[in-house]
Amino acid sequence: MVRSFLKNHRHTILLFIFTIGFISFCWILKNLYFIHEMELAPHKKLLLLSSIGLGLLIGGLLVSGKSKIKVSLAFLFYVLVSFLLYADVLYERYYDSILHIELLSQANQVGDVKEAIATLVYRTDFWYWIDIAFVAIALIYFYKKKNTDKTYLGTAAVFLSGMALILISAFYPLKETFSDQYKVALTGILPAHIHDLSNTMLNKAEAKENALQNEVKMKELRTYLKENQLYQKSSPFYGKFKGKNVIMIQAESLNTFPIGLEVSGAEVTPNINKLIETSHYYPNTYLQIGHGNTSDAEFVANNSIYPMTERGVYKQYPTNEYLSLAKILKGEGYSTSATHGNTPDFWNRQLAYPEQGFQAFYHINHSKLKQDEIIGLGISDESIFKQMVQLYKKEEKPFYSFLVTLTNHRPFEMPKEYQYLNLPDSFTDTPTGNYLQSARYFDQALGTFIDLLKVENIWDDTIFVVYGDHYGPLPKDTGEMKKLIDVSFDEKTRFNVPLIIHHPEQETGEIHEIVGSQMDIYPTLTSLLGIDRPLIQFGKPLDMKRNGYVGFAYETTRYSFYSDDYDYVASHDGIFSSGRCIDNETKKPVSVNACQKGYNKILKDTEISSFLLENNLLTKTFPQQ
Repeated sequence: MVRSFLKNHRHTILLFIFTIGFISFCWILKNLYFIHEMELAPHKKLLLLSSIGLGLLIGGLLVSGKSKIKVSLAFLFYVLVSFLLYADVLYERYYDSILHIELLSQANQVGDVKEAIATLVYRTDFWYWIDIAFVAIALIYFYKKKNTDKTYLGTAAVFLSGMALILISAFYPLKETFSDQYKVALTGILPAHIHDLSNTMLNKAEAKENALQNEVKMKELRTYLKENQLYQKSSPFYGKFKGKNVIMIQAESLNTFPIGLEVSGAEVTPNINKLIETSHYYPNTYLQIGHGNTSDAEFVANNSIYPMTERGVYKQYPTNEYLSLAKILKGEGYSTSATHGNTPDFWNRQLAYPEQGFQAFYHINHSKLKQDEIIGLGISDESIFKQMVQLYKKEEKPFYSFLVTLTNHRPFEMPKEYQYLNLPDSFTDTPTGNYLQSARYFDQALGTFIDLLKVENIWDDTIFVVYGDHYGPLPKDTGEMKKLIDVSFDEKTRFNVPLIIHHPEQETGEIHEIVGSQMDIYPTLTSLLGIDRPLIQFGKPLDMKRNGYVGFAYETTRYSFYSDDYDYVASHDGIFSSGRCIDNETKKPVSVNACQKGYNKILKDTEISSFLLENNLLTKTFPQQ
């Protein structure tokens, strides 16, 4: 009977095998190209297994009869998974991660940043889509040549076989400790997403089960966190500026490399250079963002906690109770405000800011702000700065003003009248040239802001902070930057953002070479202000003699870190001993054991941060407060 079936349907079976084999071949090539772009080694056998699985899933639609609808659905399914893969490609280029299920809630923001997304598209990306036409031809050919008999091969058997292969690929070789990139390199996009989805569901269930153990953990945390507050009191500046205003500027896309840079004899950041001459400057500061990008940078700077969520803290935990800088200063009698020139719902700020302690939120639709100049995503930096000075004059003192700038945002295309740099022709219409022009605009706006603060007698009563939120150029710009401005834009340079803190009435600048991060801004400020109460801060003041440190939960392989002594490059397999430890004096690899202490710190701090955020325990850690 079987022999008779194979003989009678030999043509259809061979046609089916060819079609599914071709689809599987196209899919594995796309995955291999993505893995090559991530500079990882693929596991070809596992990739082949999951690719055949996808082919069989599509095959389940093809074998149940001769139907245009089912062939169309098979093609649509292949287009959708191709779109998922390409979305992962774009997301990985910016966030060093693949998309996660929680990010679906942010799909409504794509339109707001479409120009920025366009800069992530490479000319060579047609390789991710060239197969679509050939798959369509293969499916059409199968449809025309296939017989009408609906019993061939068994629809359920084909479909379940494909599902089984993909599930085996997702759960047999993959582990939760593996990085996103490593999961893709082992088994491909689909198993990586399935594994991630299952982990998300399991982690939520475990969080509920572990709630009874919270109080035991809290007792341990109180001791751990109180030590940091006692440490702050040994700062030479502790309490010296108690009661002073605080203005903190988070500069969009500002890297450290433009500072002090000259092109054709012109300074890219003349006003920042001048500010550094009379301020405390921390050139070895690094980003600390998560998948919330700019919003996570401001969260970390104001909370000194790791942004442990796949959606961004403002999206995942907007209404948690926090012990942020604004909330603490509000308790100290400060008036507090946040300013951002975009719409209030962008990155959920209108919901998140009240719990961050901001009494006022100035945005593009606020009655006290004029939409007198729009550049890119919102009100221009210069307009925002000028309008805020007028508001400060009426502000109850002391005040804390947190400003998120916007104009220096990807794709960094400035109006002609604001292109202050006279760049050589070789910079014209290049990502590097556009970025430098945009950074120069921010510098000019900042200089105007400082001048106005001085005119209104606000400057000398204010702690003035400027820091970058994340990198501007992308890894793809590395070669161009090396050629045009001789900057080696490796990962450490890319993560390097400036931090400048000007003390009231300071006239002489100081450069602090200590390695730090956005995590250290909040404790540095509470030390300057002499805040004497238990706080939850994983950073430390930057003006003290200690071993500098920054650990990473996102943007690079998790649990990597930089420090004054050693840099640790974590392995994608999540095993400590598989990582590399680099001596920062010799720039050579040393025994991985030298990095054990730093690794333990990032491991512990990220676990605590997750625990506190997931269970909304930040204000419950020190209940007596």
